[in-house]
Amino acid sequence: MYRFLDRPVASLAPGEQILLWSMRGWVTAMATRQCPARALGPFFERWRLADILPDFNMAMALLNCEGQERLHFCGQQCPQANDDEARLLAMFHAAAADDYRVLRPLVDLTLKPQAVPPFLAAIGQAADMLRRTPVPRAS
Repeated sequence: MYRFLDRPVASLAPGEQILLWSMRGWVTAMATRQCPARALGPFFERWRLADILPDFNMAMALLNCEGQERLHFCGQQCPQANDDEARLLAMFHAAAADDYRVLRPLVDLTLKPQAVPPFLAAIGQAADMLRRTPVPRAS
């Protein structure tokens, strides 16, 4: 988690930047009463990541409805990742590496017990697809 905390967004790897932007976009869509999947769909399509959207959306919905506490996200223009954003980036990173030694304690602290299995499935699928999809660095 600490590897992402207070890091400038521009210093994150392309996939990490996409995840951070997507988390913030999902929260913004919910706050403005838009369907997050519909709001983020064109972005995911543009980056050839449309297959990730259902699992990403499920993970975010579980965090929203079944979280142990309310998570806080910055706006899109915020230049760095905050605590909760860093925690989620660490979860995605651990899921992509199949590192359940790191992932499981973070998930257990973040979600209610009944939400853990579907969250692990969703984040695992999304992280695996992101890991296998080449994402070019923005220019």
